[in-house]
Amino acid sequence: MKKVSSRNFNVDYFEKEKNIWVVKTQLADEHHEIGMEIEMDMIEMIIKDATIKFNKFPLEHCALIEEKAEKLKGMKVDNEFIKNSMKIFMGAKGCPNVMTLLNISVPGIIYYYYPYKLKTGEMKYEQWDNMIRTDLKDACLAHSML
Repeated sequence: MKKVSSRNFNVDYFEKEKNIWVVKTQLADEHHEIGMEIEMDMIEMIIKDATIKFNKFPLEHCALIEEKAEKLKGMKVDNEFIKNSMKIFMGAKGCPNVMTLLNISVPGIIYYYYPYKLKTGEMKYEQWDNMIRTDLKDACLAHSML
């Protein structure tokens, strides 16, 4: 088997202040270096700020997608998030690489936020257990089987 190429994705979550988190996501491969930064209100589950930066891209017009980051501001991160994001970032006026970065970072933020709250003592395990059995019951296969 001959390796043809690699794509490297990185996702980092930061607590900017209480209940305000920032997720930084990067893609690096032979043709791309794309960074995205999303600031979220974790109580309201709303995107407060967003930036997309293309440092390396295969076609001159690729970087035009950076302007679309503005459309993420105010977007609720709920079960409609992916569908709403696809309307912005897929198709002839979109970028599947940016959509991939969104998919691997934003919807999963709760799975770092709540365990962090457990770790810091801001939340009790019983609260988290109840949340995954009720509010997040349909969020994944494992939760739906509890």
